[in-house]
Amino acid sequence: MYIGIDGGGTSTKAELHRDGHTERRKYGPFNISAIGEEAFRKLLREMFADWGRLEDCRALCVGGAGVSCGELEQIIREELKPTGFTGKLLLRSDSEIALRGAVDGPGCILIAGTGSIGFGVNETGETARVGGFGHLIDDEGSGYALGRDALSAALRTLDGRMNAPLLRDGVLRFIGGKGTGDILDYVYYQNRGKAAVAALSRVTVECAEQGDEVALSILRRGAQELRAIVEALANRLRMERPRLALLGGLLDHEGIYRSLAEEALRAVAQVVPPAHDALWGAAKLAEEAAGESEVLR
Repeated sequence: MYIGIDGGGTSTKAELHRDGHTERRKYGPFNISAIGEEAFRKLLREMFADWGRLEDCRALCVGGAGVSCGELEQIIREELKPTGFTGKLLLRSDSEIALRGAVDGPGCILIAGTGSIGFGVNETGETARVGGFGHLIDDEGSGYALGRDALSAALRTLDGRMNAPLLRDGVLRFIGGKGTGDILDYVYYQNRGKAAVAALSRVTVECAEQGDEVALSILRRGAQELRAIVEALANRLRMERPRLALLGGLLDHEGIYRSLAEEALRAVAQVVPPAHDALWGAAKLAEEAAGESEVLR
């Protein structure tokens, strides 16, 4: 028996392999910084109780953002004790399990959702990460960046410093406002997080699809930033035009931004469809660990 876990901010998914059968199950949010330690421990107990005794589980791979911190590992090990688990526990980042699932071999992934990050592995098993340092200082080409630039263009147009009436009207309509004060209130005074800014990326995309040149320039700039991530990743891994899977809400579906991104990426990577999802990747890592003799960390 082996188990893979994909822990996310809105849900936790598990894939159980036992006696030749595969089963997927879904649970609540996994992010301990968002839900707190007590709720996180409750989630673990719920999952482990749902799976039954785990004496025969040879490996468990837990994937998710921030799982590599020592405190989280200690909590997971403490909650595993009553289950009888004596197998191998692997803690892997969300990028690692996404890469293992999407490419399943040498190659790279580019994730563009609220944030942006590139992650890859070469033929020798060497891994590298580029970007993903947060919306305050990085995450270019992400939903946050596209939404931020839309807000900036709307404000500049209202000021008379830019001429982007379609984008201005789209932003005001989206936030339910009428002018500069409403935009400032939306950004600074309503205690909204980065997701609220990233949500405005859809306004940028819609205006670009209607031919707004400012919106188009924002998308083109974002696509070039995504190319820069992948180009740096390929250089660090010493790979020439590696296989690249595009992931994340901005790139999951066909559309103008994905088209611009693919065009920008063509010279530095071979874009391929994701082979599997991140949960498959976590389960595969657990399967591989189950056949090895030493504990992996």
